[in-house]
Amino acid sequence: MANAVPNIEHLRSRIVKARELMETRDLLSHLLNLPDNRILPMFGVTQWAPQEVHGLKDRIFFDLSTELIRNGWNCNAASFGENRRDTLLMEMARRGFSRSITRLLELGADADYNNQGYGASTPLMSTSDPEIMKKLFYYGANPLATNAVGQTDFTYKIFKGLMLSARFYLYNTEKIPFQSLLNNYKDCVESNMSFPYEPMYPLCLVPVVPHNSPYQNVIDKTLINSMLRGHFLPFSSKALSYPLQERLTVWQHIKMCMKNHSTVAPALIIAFIACMAKMENCRTADDFAFIEFYLEKPLPRELNPRAMLSKAVFVYLLFSIAAFPPAQILRWLVLIGKLLRKFTVWQDAVGEVPFRVANSLLASNKRAGNALQELAALQSLLAMRVNISDGFGEFQIPDELADLFAGESGAYATSDGAGLFEESLTEEVEDPHFRQAPLPSRQVSYSTYQALRRESKF
Repeated sequence: MANAVPNIEHLRSRIVKARELMETRDLLSHLLNLPDNRILPMFGVTQWAPQEVHGLKDRIFFDLSTELIRNGWNCNAASFGENRRDTLLMEMARRGFSRSITRLLELGADADYNNQGYGASTPLMSTSDPEIMKKLFYYGANPLATNAVGQTDFTYKIFKGLMLSARFYLYNTEKIPFQSLLNNYKDCVESNMSFPYEPMYPLCLVPVVPHNSPYQNVIDKTLINSMLRGHFLPFSSKALSYPLQERLTVWQHIKMCMKNHSTVAPALIIAFIACMAKMENCRTADDFAFIEFYLEKPLPRELNPRAMLSKAVFVYLLFSIAAFPPAQILRWLVLIGKLLRKFTVWQDAVGEVPFRVANSLLASNKRAGNALQELAALQSLLAMRVNISDGFGEFQIPDELADLFAGESGAYATSDGAGLFEESLTEEVEDPHFRQAPLPSRQVSYSTYQALRRESKF
């Protein structure tokens, strides 16, 4: 339990200079970058439980922003973020500080601010919390505002894989022009300017509305072809089975297009096998044969992926395939082995850059590896799942082998690792002293056994 409420009085001399934007920016930026074990003691909190940290930091910025605004600070000054183009409201939304957000909005922060950047350019795009999104809408946030690549918040969240917050729009369609959001998603995909961010690439969630809804689905061949040009695939179950013209499903159309490609795209291979792992209808014998056929196509002269592959895709593959029956896992291991051989040749030929893997949980400046390493790890872990590998652990002798040495008396156990044998010692041991030795179940040591052999006692 925290033994004190955060106290900001020691910063009073800097708070009164709130009108000086650089002074206030430096103060807030410094506090935002401090680790928990430094910022909390600075404000008088000496004891806290881990679950209290978020609330205590929220209280600190709640009190601090209140005092700064009262002393003349312009809270809409763009001084934060990677390029110092974000407002404090966006920074609080990014960190999920709900109380601070409410206070900033009450004191005049612009809920519809837009820095026109290439990523999260509005407060709505900065948060993934539906409750914070509700507050922003209440204070005038525009759901149709777009960033520099034309994405609305709905499209941006889908490309980031933030389904919980993207689904928020589905439950508020009476207040939000949802068809406009669907159309924006389609326009962004077809423009070839937008593509899934690294937490999702080379997969992309695709919204599919029910047939009896008042909205029109945006899935068609043009949309899927645009995804294929960007080397990513739809990953929604309903989208993969969605019927197109000519009685083709989206999955069948994808295979037909990839079959006609003259070169191979490694990102599409990873996306394809992820879709296979997702849906039973997408991992038939024909699908396995198709991806093995696709592997034989040559690499293009220039291999320039739109983004790094997501480590989350390989994690998804591991947990999905590991849940299959052993016979299916063995079939997957055959496929992964072929992938490994191909990726090894390709990576040797063109280098590691086109096969880099990004881990969204790591800092952007830390490397997460490459596709070859991820496939090798996937193969090893799945092999252990079906007990194929004995590379480490216990060396177990099958129980069936015991019948080859079966006798009438007890086990003959060695103390120096020579093995386990079962022999009848009743007739072979002629030494009466040995016969009277108090050895339960006729157990003898390996050294005794060797000595008796040398004396021709056995």
